[in-house]
Amino acid sequence: MRIVKSLFQGIGFLLMVLVVTSCGRYNDISVKGVSRVQFRGLQQNVVLLNLDVEIDNPNTRKIAVTNIEFKAWLSGRELGDFRISESIKLIPCSRETYTVPVEIKLRTVADAFKLVSSGSIETLLERIEVEGIIKAKSFPVRKTIKVARQPFRKIAASL
Repeated sequence: MRIVKSLFQGIGFLLMVLVVTSCGRYNDISVKGVSRVQFRGLQQNVVLLNLDVEIDNPNTRKIAVTNIEFKAWLSGRELGDFRISESIKLIPCSRETYTVPVEIKLRTVADAFKLVSSGSIETLLERIEVEGIIKAKSFPVRKTIKVARQPFRKIAASL
């Protein structure tokens, strides 16, 4: 009987901690822009990039962007999948530039060669449209943001 009482007290304490910590207000994170794009390579039909992205996190807690998954189009034609290859941990109360490793998985190897030969990566990102989701978390809150189809460069202004 005593064990059951301790168990209920422990569960009650954990629930109170969760309620108190989840009541905190979160401010919106803002993406200020992509300052540099670096081509890391091409592996079969996957283009590897590093994007230097300036992000303002006004929150007092660390926020982790755990997943970004987009469908990508180029000139109205489906290109493939655009996603981050590592989560990004945003420093609390900061405005920092983060290097974000990105993969663009193309539908065919021919699309990869077409992309690489089409000019600079910066102009390529101007022409790509994306649609998908961004997932982020900060214990105990998780959030999924749906991104409507739009040019990749416009995402910074819309978040």
